[in-house]
Amino acid sequence: MNLKQMYIMKKILTLLAIAAIAGLSVRANNIQVANISITDQNTTNRSSIVRFDVSWENSWRTSNNENNYDGAWLFVKFRKKSAQLWQHATLNYASPGNATVSGHVQPTGSTITTPADGKGVWIYRLANGIGANNFINGGLKWNYGVDGVLDNDSVEVKVFALEMVYIPQGSFFAGSGGNETNCFRTGASTNPFLVPSESSINVANTAGNLYYTNVTGFGGDISGPVPAAFPKGFNAFWMMKYESSQQQYADFLNNLDLARANARYAGLFTGTHPNLAAPFAERAYVNASYSDASAFYDWAALRPCTELEYEKAARGFNQMATPNEYAWGNTSITPPAVTNDGEANETAGGNANYGIPNYRALRTGAFANDTSDRVKSGAGYYGIMELSGNAFEPVITVGTGTGRLFTKANGDGKIDATGEADVATWPTAVAGWGIRGGYYGSAAALLRISDRSNASSGGGYGFDQRFNFSLRAVRTAE
Repeated sequence: MNLKQMYIMKKILTLLAIAAIAGLSVRANNIQVANISITDQNTTNRSSIVRFDVSWENSWRTSNNENNYDGAWLFVKFRKKSAQLWQHATLNYASPGNATVSGHVQPTGSTITTPADGKGVWIYRLANGIGANNFINGGLKWNYGVDGVLDNDSVEVKVFALEMVYIPQGSFFAGSGGNETNCFRTGASTNPFLVPSESSINVANTAGNLYYTNVTGFGGDISGPVPAAFPKGFNAFWMMKYESSQQQYADFLNNLDLARANARYAGLFTGTHPNLAAPFAERAYVNASYSDASAFYDWAALRPCTELEYEKAARGFNQMATPNEYAWGNTSITPPAVTNDGEANETAGGNANYGIPNYRALRTGAFANDTSDRVKSGAGYYGIMELSGNAFEPVITVGTGTGRLFTKANGDGKIDATGEADVATWPTAVAGWGIRGGYYGSAAALLRISDRSNASSGGGYGFDQRFNFSLRAVRTAE
């Protein structure tokens, strides 16, 4: 890391150049954050501006078809010079997109939107277009007084960035009308179930209700209702564009204190804390447990994805379901043919990572290139990568009472002293979780959008058991 210094808050502040948590060199979109500084201290309202540049490749915004855009979730961590613990910064909130009131500085060509809790911002294209973004001279108004920082405190700051994709509001089908195991359907029929709103959903084997089977023992209790507070995917939300990379997870660990990092460390990395390094920085991290995933989401001020949101992200809104479809919208699937194995420029022919002998995850976004379409890149309807294959997607299930208690509450940027997420409505037991989408060792059938073979009770894997799960956080749009 580069270290920079400048005079601010009546003291020398050490400003650490970003270790971009989207992956220091995620080749697919290559997000970078640079030129971090702090300016414009206001001792009356106890705020300053955290300056930054952010850039990434293969960005888009469209008002046709998908009617969506990608963006970056930016959040700030700070540490008092005399302390070891990195804390989450509170950013100023105003009505969405109102930078003048919020005090944020929007780079030319961008929009910054702040959620009400001030735990981060979304930055994305102001107008339709495709290609690389290079947003320079941005600024985030940090209310340092709210976070217990005094005017003359000396602090370090870091800005983190995660590439995400906006998924607009709209109805969608859960289940495909195919023969996937335990798939969602409408009552006793084989028809997919239309999710028309965020209202409560009845679960019953009768017309007009959501229904599914439990032939594997991990489909769910076939009970309900699914409460109105449970995120169903109808409302707009943001989802990580990629599964978490190894370097992302290493960055997470390196910015915890040692005790918390040890609780979340699975022994994959080289070096010692706080300088852990990933052996394959851009490869998907596939050694997570449910509690690892929860802690990462809480730390980044995001939240877990529900299994209904997973189907919406893959299939799209107002789209007719194709029976037995994969995330790219049809039933054709081709295994990978890997070149530059394990390198930063690793690529893969085919469109999904699954089945013997592919006993490892690939680089996130490995199937995409400058000319690939949705099918060839293995992308979901909105451009989200690897929703089918590569690593299991941990999701909150509708199939248990514990899972159905989940709400859209986001993480607050901190985890408890034992390294666990501490959001009251998130499951703290395996019964609230499941897995979807298959992984690199799965048979092709498990990669289908609507396959629910392992959709509840942890899919048979204990809460603290690390398996071939990755991490994919979401946040309800505001």
